[in-house]
Amino acid sequence: MHMHAWTWLLQRISAVILLVALGWHIALLHFSNGGAPLSYNDILTRLKTPALLSLDVLLLIFGLYHACYGLYSVFLDFDSTTKQRVVVLVLLIAIGLGFAGFGVFGLVSIVFSS
Repeated sequence: MHMHAWTWLLQRISAVILLVALGWHIALLHFSNGGAPLSYNDILTRLKTPALLSLDVLLLIFGLYHACYGLYSVFLDFDSTTKQRVVVLVLLIAIGLGFAGFGVFGLVSIVFSS
């Protein structure tokens, strides 16, 4: 299978994973408290659960992949040279990995610092 076909397929898979994971995230973290406002300690307690922390990390990673590949797909619609495509792809990968690292570090440091 051609590389573009794999990335296209992963884009669709990431969309499905995002829909399911976002639904779980909203149900478990926002509506499971009976409508009462959540305090910082409530959120921290929930994030210390490995399953919920993993869910947030998955949301972050799949959301970034979906967004970066979507931006790259929009860029491909324009007339561009191979060099321009490579530069944009490398920039999007670097930005995506940077945000993923920053986000995972932030989640993990919040959970394990208290």
